[in-house]
Amino acid sequence: MLNDKQTLTNARSFAVAASFLLLPFSVGILQAADIASLLQDAQMSANQLKSDAVQMESFSRSKMSWQSHSSQISRIKEHINNAGKTAAKLEDARGSTEQWHQTSIDRIVPTLKELASNTESIIEHLNNTPNHLSDPTYKEYVASNAELSGELSQLINDAVEYDKTKTKMQGLQEKLEKLTK
Repeated sequence: MLNDKQTLTNARSFAVAASFLLLPFSVGILQAADIASLLQDAQMSANQLKSDAVQMESFSRSKMSWQSHSSQISRIKEHINNAGKTAAKLEDARGSTEQWHQTSIDRIVPTLKELASNTESIIEHLNNTPNHLSDPTYKEYVASNAELSGELSQLINDAVEYDKTKTKMQGLQEKLEKLTK
């Protein structure tokens, strides 16, 4: 957890780490159940991220210390890293998935990248000017993080819900086909 200026400076490595985490790496061809599982993992990270980003946004309207902001952005960074790992797996599997999975991935990844970039800007602001938490630019970044995390959470929640519904419908279709044979 970031708790002083020296440790806060180490957060600069976040930008490099986040960009590497978003690069696809080989996980092989994933089946629909594996994609569903990855989406559920992403959902958990995105929902935690949204909660923490909204809480941090509330910090910007109060007199919280820069240490509190720093601690909160550290949690956000962790959720972004987790979501980034999952997004990289989804991106790698993109070519072997159904069209609707591909569309979901194509919407999730850019939103996550924008969120990571925005979070990097918050960390940079805290590194350079930790006592300027009322700066309008800083407040805009924090508000934008809350908004983007909400969008990301909704995108992933919708994808998970669609996947569950589609799986259920396919099961019902198979039952009907067996009855008509």
